[in-house]
Amino acid sequence: MSLQALKKFSSCEIADALLKLGQKPWGGYIPDIHMWSPAFCQGDTRIIGPAFTVKLVKKEDTDAPSLKGHFVDHVTPGSVVVVSAPPDVKNACWGGLMSAGAQAKNCPGAIIDGRVRDLAEQRELGFPVFAKSHSILPQGAFVRASEVQVPVTFSESPVVIHPGDIMVADLDGVVCVPVDMVEKVVENCTKYVAIDNKCMEEIKKGHGVKETFDKYRGKA
Repeated sequence: MSLQALKKFSSCEIADALLKLGQKPWGGYIPDIHMWSPAFCQGDTRIIGPAFTVKLVKKEDTDAPSLKGHFVDHVTPGSVVVVSAPPDVKNACWGGLMSAGAQAKNCPGAIIDGRVRDLAEQRELGFPVFAKSHSILPQGAFVRASEVQVPVTFSESPVVIHPGDIMVADLDGVVCVPVDMVEKVVENCTKYVAIDNKCMEEIKKGHGVKETFDKYRGKA
């Protein structure tokens, strides 16, 4: 099934579907990651695509593997760049030049377990970036890329992101869909979004929320 079928559903709707399908505890939700570009937490930007994972480690970590070249040069065209970083670093893990490189590879966006910088450049490029926060400090002075295309977790989430899993990010947040569950998620979203649309119509007409839920959701 085309990813375009999944793209029409919000991150909230997809997380709901994943929970109904047994993806516990958090339904693929990656918390505390917000949209910083093309604007801060506003607009209808929604990105979707297979994860290209990047693992950063502290620069002084000599035990972790070392990656040759810059990790952006390794990125598979069309992928969502997913960057995992140590939880306590205050530097940026993604900057404007990285967005330019990813954009040149037709990547739909980047999702960063850390901070982003060069906000003016990011927004001028119009490249979607989702991150925890922002910083003025550079990446290279504090962290380094260790591995790509390995399973990663974000610091506040138990969700394991595997290379190729489908990432969806929008105004509401970020969710990871296991690649083998995409069709089931689309089917579930299609069913329950139609039900919620009926609920919205009835509630706008003045019907009670519980009454409406019992009428439509109770039959789901």
